[in-house]
Amino acid sequence: MVSPGEDWLLVLRGLLAGERAALARVNRLVTSQLTQLRAYDFRDEWDDLRQEVLLAIVANAQAGRLRDPQAFVGYVRVLTRNKFVDRLKTKLRHHERETLPWDEETARAVADPAPDARAREVWTAARDLPADAQRVLEGVYREGKTYEQVSRDTGIPLGTMKRRLREALTALRRRFAEEPT
Repeated sequence: MVSPGEDWLLVLRGLLAGERAALARVNRLVTSQLTQLRAYDFRDEWDDLRQEVLLAIVANAQAGRLRDPQAFVGYVRVLTRNKFVDRLKTKLRHHERETLPWDEETARAVADPAPDARAREVWTAARDLPADAQRVLEGVYREGKTYEQVSRDTGIPLGTMKRRLREALTALRRRFAEEPT
């Protein structure tokens, strides 16, 4: 916890001078902010995040941007929150090209604007799938939307949407694998 009477300008000067006690105080301040953000699930990245915040504090202090000791705690709070949110975004971000659940043949079929008889069969078979799976297939394959757009449009969380898409494709593959050609 932060002591209300702490002279943060003095602590900051000590940090820039390399004092261990000053580093410990600032480190405690950053850790308390992470605790308030309930960042417990990211323990594996906790130390990296804390170091990133400390480096940003030192860089801004050396550049002369941190002169108001009363604003220091607020600055650390905002900086820690922003760095934490950036880490969350990076961790949750995905690259569609790396995670598309189809093979090259399916990709070519989707890219073909003129539906052939086989494509009509697939879309007819898709009508037997649950409604959510149909909406996901429609959004991704017929409308050409990104996963994020389909997730937002359908209200299905992104991870759940991907799972339903994968399950729908697997069900269609199984169905057509069982049929004689």
